Amino acid sequence: MNWRAAIPNSLTLSNLVCGCLGIIAAFEAEMLWSTAFIFLAAIFDFFDGMVARLLKVSGELGKQLDSLADAVTFGVLPGILLYQWISIGFGDYFTPFFERPLDHQILEGLGLLVAVFSVLRLAIFNIDERQSDVFIGVPTPANAILISSFSIIMATQYGLNFYNPLDTDEAMSALVQLHYWWQPYDFHLILLLWNPWFHIVLAIVSSILLVAPFPLLNFKFKNLKWEGPNKARIIFIGLVFLALIMTWLPYQSWFRVPYYPYFDYTIIPIIILLYIIYSLIVHLVNRARK
Repeated sequence: MNWRAAIPNSLTLSNLVCGCLGIIAAFEAEMLWSTAFIFLAAIFDFFDGMVARLLKVSGELGKQLDSLADAVTFGVLPGILLYQWISIGFGDYFTPFFERPLDHQILEGLGLLVAVFSVLRLAIFNIDERQSDVFIGVPTPANAILISSFSIIMATQYGLNFYNPLDTDEAMSALVQLHYWWQPYDFHLILLLWNPWFHIVLAIVSSILLVAPFPLLNFKFKNLKWEGPNKARIIFIGLVFLALIMTWLPYQSWFRVPYYPYFDYTIIPIIILLYIIYSLIVHLVNRARK
């Protein structure tokens, strides 16, 4: 392996290190750090392939390293995060696993489906020649970012100690009085993220979407011309900017719309969901034209 190949491979291994650190953080009541490591790893994952192509050192070793690193960071780690969110919802986070009720153990273990199906998706990706211009199924980094965003929403956007859910009407009433300026949207979102059944359903649905046989956009631009798949990519980037403007609007003194929510970090999962829905629409439109 020459020194040029070592550069993108070092970025890939940095992705792996982030995944390992994120797993440690998830078991140390530091899930916000797990989120930070996933976002940092996504940056490494974005640039390792780009650097390899620029240096003309793309090869089988880099491809295998990338999938192995992604399996840990964007497979095992988000699976553990979902396991922890389900545990939090059942009030089990600080209870040793084998001291929990059997039904809780089984339901909490469903979060790890994401790890299983992420590894399966990456194995399929390595042998599927169709995925040079599109992704077949939801990419593991997108799925991991969606799942990891919950911690930053609860801790940073709402300033909550999300490890201890509010499980009484009195506690929720106190929260309403303390944050009287919040919209109904905010309270519904908080209750949703504390609901273990939401995360159980998400674990099952996201696992299916990882291996679902439908194409999604990738953003490997070969040029910046308005042609072919670039059209759909550029339109989606425009939609992302529009979503960011929607997040910026409520902070402007001239903007007055009753009950308009402060999206803040909630825009992260919204953009991921927009990416999935938009890709499906593009696929259906392209198929109808053929």
